[in-house]
Amino acid sequence: MNINKNEFLFLPLGGVGRIGMNVSLYHYQGKWIMIDLGIGFADETMPGIELLIADVDFIAQRRKDLLGIIITHAHEDHCGAVPYLWEELQCPIYTTKFTVNFLKEKLKEFRLEGMVPVEEVDINGNINLGPFAIEFINITHSIPEAHSILISTDVGSTLHTGDWKFDPKPVVGLTSNINRLKEIGTKGDLLAAICDSTNILSKHDPESEGEIYNNIYNIIKRSKKLVAVSLFASNVARIETISQAARALGRKVVLLGRSLWRIVKVAQDSGYLTDSAQFLEAKDAADLPKEKLLLICTGCQGEPMAATSRLANKSHQAFKMQQGDTMIFSSKIIPGNETRAHNMLNAFIEMGVEVITEKTEHIHASGHPVRAELREMYSLTKPKMSIPVHGEYIHTHAHAKFAKECGVEKSVMIAPGDIINLENGEKVDSIDVDYFGIDGMLLRHPEGSVIKTRRRMKDAGAIVVTAVVNKRNKLLAKPKIFAPGVFEALEDASIIQRIIKTVESAFSLQSTKKIKDKIESSIFSILKEYLLKRPIIEVQIEQV
Repeated sequence: MNINKNEFLFLPLGGVGRIGMNVSLYHYQGKWIMIDLGIGFADETMPGIELLIADVDFIAQRRKDLLGIIITHAHEDHCGAVPYLWEELQCPIYTTKFTVNFLKEKLKEFRLEGMVPVEEVDINGNINLGPFAIEFINITHSIPEAHSILISTDVGSTLHTGDWKFDPKPVVGLTSNINRLKEIGTKGDLLAAICDSTNILSKHDPESEGEIYNNIYNIIKRSKKLVAVSLFASNVARIETISQAARALGRKVVLLGRSLWRIVKVAQDSGYLTDSAQFLEAKDAADLPKEKLLLICTGCQGEPMAATSRLANKSHQAFKMQQGDTMIFSSKIIPGNETRAHNMLNAFIEMGVEVITEKTEHIHASGHPVRAELREMYSLTKPKMSIPVHGEYIHTHAHAKFAKECGVEKSVMIAPGDIINLENGEKVDSIDVDYFGIDGMLLRHPEGSVIKTRRRMKDAGAIVVTAVVNKRNKLLAKPKIFAPGVFEALEDASIIQRIIKTVESAFSLQSTKKIKDKIESSIFSILKEYLLKRPIIEVQIEQV
């Protein structure tokens, strides 16, 4: 690897080329710091997997030189991988009070409470880690205490924006520290801005969280029956907006989803949501009139086990949505989640539920910057270079072009694993980086045998042959054929019988391996007549 220990370098392990899974490394004088350690959403190429984490093997091998992990804010795509990966890294974590409390609650679930050193930093505070001077700069987002991080070294400074927007009415938390951003620009020595690209394609004007209250209030007011709102559990500002509107209209607020209760506890422990209405559990609201309730639900991206999906498929134990009820989706759909989210919307519409989304009414304000805000950020901070992150390539490419329109001298398009010299924007090297799917408490590689087998089963099913033989490989009973996802037991019985006969004929051979090979090839020959796919074939020979 071509690295000079005295170079100030940027190395993304995630958060580029896809939305989410944000993990960034900075290097100087042989030492490293990490900014964020987040999860991402899996797509249909990872059957049975909902969440992804970055491969951190590169820095795990150098953890003696890893001085700390700085977390910009408490969204899962920026800190959700901490419980899964901290043991590989084993370094201190630095962040502000709200995110400290959030991480501690998460770590409890993984029995890591007290084991992970999470150090609290003041809002707009400073810390020093070896050759790095780290400054937290408060920025508005859809969660309290989001921070951009100014990383200063002997050779210059870089601004890692994290997720941000300029919102004059954020509902919860402080407004952005624009004065400090302006001071950075006035100084004129900012080498680079590593900047959020999520909304670069948006043509909208900047949106404020404070402006959507009236719309949500009016929707609830005109609704005569049960009202439910689906959102990201971590959107504390939206929880406050909805609960205040519900309270003004005499509705009790019920929280459905463990992650909602966790974030509310964290918010209240951190001094937020203290003036909100009392939140009820489902069991506390069972006997109350439905027209006097408002449900706040997890699962706006169609997550199968979340509350919104259970309401959509009528499997929620406490509540059943009915004709005339109202379901408000107060979020955007993350790219990759469109199919399952739309399936959920369609299920509610089929029930006769009125479905309202951000496409039909102004009920969602993004937490990310549109072009006008990006232009203001570049005008304030005046970086010599822009490195767009937090987006798919279509976003980062558009952002790179836009940054030049804003007067930034140089824009650098990067991929995960690229090592960029922050003094001149040159790529000095590149490493292979990967990711893993979270499968319960196990990690699965996308090209590992488990995921490859799931993909094949999902597309073509499987055929399992079970045969019982004696020590001379003579059949003791008729072979059994199970073909889930391939054949119907009754409609395709004649084909299954053909397979059984060809299986029986294979036992004229002596070698178990030859028998298995013959069975597999014979079954594939039969399948060619009926199918265009190749199912998994598993041959089990039990000797007694």
